[in-house]
Parts: sequence; structure tokens; C-alpha cells
Amino acid sequence: MKKSLRRLLAACIGAAALVPAVEAGGPPFTFSTSDGDTTLKLGFLLQPQYEALEDAAGDTRHNVFFRRLRLMAGGKLAPKLSYFIESDSANLGKENPGGDREADIFLQDAYLSYAFRPEFQVDGGMIIVPVSHNTTQSAASLMTIDFGPYAFSSSAPTRSKVGRDYGMQARGYIRNRLEYRVGVFRGNRNHDGDFPYRFTARVVYYPLEADTGYFYTGTSLGARKLVAIGGSIDRQGSYSANAVDFYLDHPLPGGDAVTAQANFIRYDGGGEYPFQSVARQNTWLLEGAYYLHRARLGPYIQFASRDLTEPGARDDGKVQGGVSWWVQKHRVNLKAGYGRLFSDDNADRSQFLVQAQFFYF
Repeated sequence: MKKSLRRLLAACIGAAALVPAVEAGGPPFTFSTSDGDTTLKLGFLLQPQYEALEDAAGDTRHNVFFRRLRLMAGGKLAPKLSYFIESDSANLGKENPGGDREADIFLQDAYLSYAFRPEFQVDGGMIIVPVSHNTTQSAASLMTIDFGPYAFSSSAPTRSKVGRDYGMQARGYIRNRLEYRVGVFRGNRNHDGDFPYRFTARVVYYPLEADTGYFYTGTSLGARKLVAIGGSIDRQGSYSANAVDFYLDHPLPGGDAVTAQANFIRYDGGGEYPFQSVARQNTWLLEGAYYLHRARLGPYIQFASRDLTEPGARDDGKVQGGVSWWVQKHRVNLKAGYGRLFSDDNADRSQFLVQAQFFYF
């Protein structure tokens, strides 16, 4: 496995070094009608990853796999009507404890968006549910190796797919300072056609400038001045998730930049079918990074915890520190991190990750 790691690192570093030479003729591939009203852009996100994870017995499992392998298509059908379609094969090739390797390919995003004006836009299809800032970020622009470990805890009980659900939402940006997102989704309705739909609402205040993308920014590496103070609710039947979050992404004098965020989400299944398996819990995510623009390096730290409120319930958490090499910012980068996983049920465990990213869209 050490040879595999060396080969992976050599391949990633070699590819990163070669990218500037071929960048001019490479993807993404863009097509457009003569008037520019209809467009098509094709691209991909590729994240090869190495993981060394200690198990409960103290043994270390090694894996080399694709954390994400996504094919993307997007563009405009009309001046105000845009679309986006994305497939994913998450953890492709990763060996699970049973010895099998992941090989699932699925449709992750598929939506249309009509922008009547900045204050009122409508998205429909298989779309990301805005449970919190972290869950609504783009995986291609994260400051750390991955999302917080509890970011998508709502997916299983609501029958979502990595935070995506079928539905519609209205969103808008008022005076470039206030954002709202209000949506209705299918949620967990497979057991009863008369069961209520899933409802979400989110409001964000931006003191400086609004983050107006469909996906939120992970880090802009000093390109933007973002401060976001947000809150969300997610409801279906007895299930609820309430979130508050803070996000900072700001340049510093001299060209460096800082990025930080704090997310709190309280999940509660309410004790009624089909959400009775969702324990009442409080989850926290704290993370921060510093961008050294001359060295193109970004040390970061991420802390996450889950507190189950039931007396005697076992809590868990994770802390990870690492560094990112922003070879070509989000287009090409290499990240490495070491973490500790904590649980009241088991001894603490170690995790070491190396991930490369190639993003063209």
C-alpha cells in the first residue's frame, strides 16, 4: 500500500505540474448559438484520494479511490433560463469493511433555474436542500478536504441523496444584502401518499456583498469579501432540523486571505414514524484556513462534534488539521490532513488523508 500511495502522490504531483502546459487547449468545453442565448458547457470534477484509517481494533485500513468522480453539463436554454446536470460516483473503488469495493454511479444534481430578476428566482428538479451553509457549499471549492462529517445527517431520514431532494424553491437577493430560500420537497413520502411534504426556509444577511451562486462558496482564496450570517429550518411531519451559521471569507493586506465558518444544526425526529430513528442531537462544525498567496499554501483546521441529548447516549466528534497546495486554486490542488475521531463507544482513532483535485467547469 505504501507503493500505491507513492504512485498516487507521484501521479497527482506530476499531473499538477503538467497542467499549465496543456491548460489552453483543455476542458471545459463550451458551445453556444450565434446569439449567445443558448449555451452548453461540459466539464468534470475528479478527486483521487488516499486514506489510512485506524479501526476499533487498532489496525489501519488503507484505501486508494476516487472520493468524487463527477461529470457535469450546464448552461442556458434562454437568457433567463439556466440548467445544470451532474452525475457522481462517490468513493469509487473504496474497499468497505466487507471487502467489496464501491462502484455506484448516480445522478446527483438536475435542475432548471429561471431568474425573473435578482430578487426572485425559481429552481426546480433534483436540487440541494439549504439545511445550512456547509451543506449548501460546492464540493469543488471547499477550504478543507471534505464537508463536516455531520453535514448530511438529514439525508437518510428524508430519503435524500447527499443532501439533494426533488422539489422547487424560490430564492432571491434583496439589495445584495439579504438572501432568502424557500422550498417544498418530496422528502420521505414513500410509506404514505398523504404524508405532508418537506418544507425548508433559509435567510442570510450579508453585511458586505451577497454570495449569489446556487452553491455557496467554500473559499474564494482572497477573491471576495464575504461575511454571511444565516439561519435555516427544515420540516416534515415530526422531523425537524434548525440551523444557524456564520461564514467569513476575506482578503488581507498583502494578498493573503482568511476563511472561517461555524455551523450549528439541531436534528430531531420527533419520535413518530418514519422519523423515530432520528435521535435528538446537536451538531457543531468549526473550521478555518489561512491562504498564503505567494506560497499557494493554505493550512486549515476543522472540528466537528455530535451531542445526543438522550441521557446515556454516546457522543462522537472529529478534529482534523492539514494543508492545501493551491496549484491552480480550485482547478488543480493537493490537500493532506491528519485527524482524530472521538467516540464514547470506542477508543480514539486516527485518520490520514491525501486528496488531489482536478476541476474543469
